[in-house]
Amino acid sequence: MSKMEDAEKIKEFNCSGIASEISSLANQCLMKKRGYTTITETLLSSECNASGNPFIVTDDGTDRIILVHKNF
Repeated sequence: MSKMEDAEKIKEFNCSGIASEISSLANQCLMKKRGYTTITETLLSSECNASGNPFIVTDDGTDRIILVHKNF
């Protein structure tokens, strides 16, 4: 995370925040603890192929992909 939230880079590029897509359950929990807020969520079961099977099946128990943001 220190690379992603590097204070010098944030100042150099005049960033006001970071947006990130997170799909793993562990990273979803970590980003919440680090102060990221949810912009939107997509349930994995909502994106299916012609047979009705989800395009993405995870092995960590997550059921969604989350778009998050953190202001600086």
